[in-house]
Amino acid sequence: MISRLKYNPHLDFLTEKELKLLDKAAESIRNLVRKSPEINQSDFAPRDAHATTYSVVKGTFQVRNDFEGRAIFQAEKLNCIIRISHAHMKLISQKKTIPGYGFSVKLSDDEKTVANFPMVNFPLFPIVNVSRFLKLFISINKYFTGNFFQKIFNLLKILRNFISIIPNTFNLSFQKEVLKFFRRWNRFILSNDYHSIGVYRMGEDLVKLKLTPIRITQNKQTKRIDLSIENYLKNNTYKLELSVQYCYNLKEQPVNQLNTMWKNSEFVPVGTIKITELLDKNSLTNELLSFNPFDNIPELQPVGEIQKLRDKAYRTSLETRTEINTK
Repeated sequence: MISRLKYNPHLDFLTEKELKLLDKAAESIRNLVRKSPEINQSDFAPRDAHATTYSVVKGTFQVRNDFEGRAIFQAEKLNCIIRISHAHMKLISQKKTIPGYGFSVKLSDDEKTVANFPMVNFPLFPIVNVSRFLKLFISINKYFTGNFFQKIFNLLKILRNFISIIPNTFNLSFQKEVLKFFRRWNRFILSNDYHSIGVYRMGEDLVKLKLTPIRITQNKQTKRIDLSIENYLKNNTYKLELSVQYCYNLKEQPVNQLNTMWKNSEFVPVGTIKITELLDKNSLTNELLSFNPFDNIPELQPVGEIQKLRDKAYRTSLETRTEINTK
């Protein structure tokens, strides 16, 4: 049996320069969330990314008896809350749009969070350099919060930073996934596979995650996305299979090269999510939900340089949203 690569803290290492940029990114998040009610013309402060909620649903997660790491989850059956969203940083309409979706999963045992898994419907990330990503992220945030002249200045920064990451999209692996994405353009939102992109610990092992719908009966996306989800869940049972892909070596399964698909590592089924209830997506409680993966139990923590950025970003966003929305 081939041995799996074990977790090493060096995989998460950020340089002093990157940490300073992360501080600036957190400040840009804080400013964006504070201005977000004005920017979005809303009576609450939405998230700084994946701002639009399509649906919030509740269900259960059942771990498979034959999964070797089932004890990691601490219980065979867990509660589950999922927020389905759009990737845009501003609130958008519920009508059909560019299909960049988020599927954030929270697993819990009573009130204790076991795992948060933010997932999306595209399996790769086009930026491998932490500094370039943070510079692009900061310039986008400043674009939304600036005045007219600041917008022009930051738009130029966005274009310059965007050009610098284009070479990361030229590898064959990324191009194949882009073609697949375009072919799935009109797919019903619940029929998509959802991917962790980044890496997580599974005990001491390293894994990528994937959620796959089980026997979905609707293929094409209808015009209003929130209602299409609601109508489907009222008339159908919705289940998804969670599976993991193990890392055996960094050459074929790179942890910090997120623009490349892993090779020679089959997906292993972990368990099944079953949706049982549609929640009020507009409630304050659900708007303040956090899916920070660094709140996971130690055995399910995120791994990698880009993943490391999530902790400060998520906490800054949540703290600022809570401050504004609970006044």
